[in-house]
Amino acid sequence: MPPPRPYEDRPQLPGAGRVEDYTTPFLIVAGMLCYIALFTLWAMCGLPVALVSAVLVDRVIPRS
Repeated sequence: MPPPRPYEDRPQLPGAGRVEDYTTPFLIVAGMLCYIALFTLWAMCGLPVALVSAVLVDRVIPRS
């Protein structure tokens, strides 16, 4: 059981209990990082290696 708060009569802060939704920015940044990683792999090893690694990663990631 957590210890009691020292000031129970204190008013809540504005916006207390809400968390911003960062799903869209996360997906945009994750997509850009995947693009950069595949482009770097393509530049260093060639297109077939980049395509095979993209297919392998697609198969490994679990889908819910």
